Amino acid sequence: MSATQTTPLAPNPLELAILSQLKAAGGTCDALTALPVERKSSMRQRVKACQQLQARGWLTYDHDIAQFGLTLTSKTLLKLDLSVWPVTPDELLILRSGLGGRIRPGQIHRRVSVGDRQRLLERLAAQGLIVVYERAVVNLRLTPEGDRYLK
Repeated sequence: MSATQTTPLAPNPLELAILSQLKAAGGTCDALTALPVERKSSMRQRVKACQQLQARGWLTYDHDIAQFGLTLTSKTLLKLDLSVWPVTPDELLILRSGLGGRIRPGQIHRRVSVGDRQRLLERLAAQGLIVVYERAVVNLRLTPEGDRYLK
């Protein structure tokens, strides 16, 4: 690791607040936005703190697509014959939902199951049919190392 990529051993106050709140929540939290961190901080600062904590091995988390839009390719393909499309009906509903511009997963057509939306969005992003503008930190989990640090 280079000198610019090293992380200090002691967490800063925001990182400590995140660890403490995560421990108070039982070691897991569905979303970073649901974690009641009392320190005044922006979401960008909280995400950076989570990245630092993950680099130390003190917590783990996942990313969900929080905002996306259509690529020029998908806009063009929506105008073509749908029988040649390599997408499922649910993916087609997602693409049609995004015709108006950037949207969030909650704005996808209601016929697409909420539980399937992230999986379908990731697949569409991998195919180059949507552009991901924003990702959210979700499924935060305190690791045993992070738990030991707090003791």
